[in-house]
Amino acid sequence: MRAIKFIVFAFVLVSTALNAQDVSNIDFHLRDINGDEHSFQEYLAEIRGSDENPQKGVLFVSFWAMWCKPCKEEMKALVPAFKKLKDKNFHYLAINTDKPKSIAKVKAYVTSQELPYDFWLDPNSEVFKKLNGQSMPYALIITETGKVLKKSVGFIAGDEVEVEEIVSKYLE
Repeated sequence: MRAIKFIVFAFVLVSTALNAQDVSNIDFHLRDINGDEHSFQEYLAEIRGSDENPQKGVLFVSFWAMWCKPCKEEMKALVPAFKKLKDKNFHYLAINTDKPKSIAKVKAYVTSQELPYDFWLDPNSEVFKKLNGQSMPYALIITETGKVLKKSVGFIAGDEVEVEEIVSKYLE
């Protein structure tokens, strides 16, 4: 009986935390694969648009590593959805967590795969931890205002359909 109560409590706690998360006050600065530094809040602001011309938009943030096969599958699987929705203000930010020694391999992989996303580097996994990441692939679907629509851990074929549905519905 105690085990059931614990499971119910944990489910409620996790569901509440996931649904209520907001990243509008979280900022971090990371370098992209070309060495240029970026601010997360400035990136969200670009998606949001100006006060005079506000825009609705969605940001898919995916944490990945070179050793993570499901991470690579997720990035490839979402290319069609990204291409279909990017003109409606859908953005994909892939944040790599490999160690600094692997940066050349990361850039070579991204280039060879012709992935159309923005790639930033989090070599010490500080941002991954800050956003409560525990395993990969770890993804967040975030609105232009910083509200987290969905968090996910792991990837199996077909998950890209759900991502596309969530993004499309929000951008309607």
